Amino acid sequence: MSFIEFTEENRIGIAEIDEQHRNLFTLLNTMHTATIEGQEHSAIVAIFDDLIVYTVEHFDTEEKYMQEYQYPQYTDHKKEHDDLTGQALQLQMQFNSGSATVTFELLDFLNGWLNDHTMGTDRELGDFLRPRLANRP
Repeated sequence: MSFIEFTEENRIGIAEIDEQHRNLFTLLNTMHTATIEGQEHSAIVAIFDDLIVYTVEHFDTEEKYMQEYQYPQYTDHKKEHDDLTGQALQLQMQFNSGSATVTFELLDFLNGWLNDHTMGTDRELGDFLRPRLANRP
């Protein structure tokens, strides 16, 4: 059983974003498994690095949609992205220096954030984008 499951409830109805969300869930599960298995710190840090890079790419995708379709909640949504990115980069520096390790509390935080964000803020974005994308030539 996975640490975090991507379900229909996590889908926002935008194929590209849904696929990216599924990949984020997979990366978080990979990091959880590596932690449970007691893999080397360097291996877990590498997974976390991949998670951060992919998350930033995903946020860029969402933000391009928001800008292209003039999403009225762009500023607030982008602030959520910027806040998480800042926290993740700070943790990345701590992990890379060896002054911190991946803990189950961190994994629970990321799990909660990902679920809350996909089922809240991103769902609202999906509701906004779906009719606009359906009318695209």
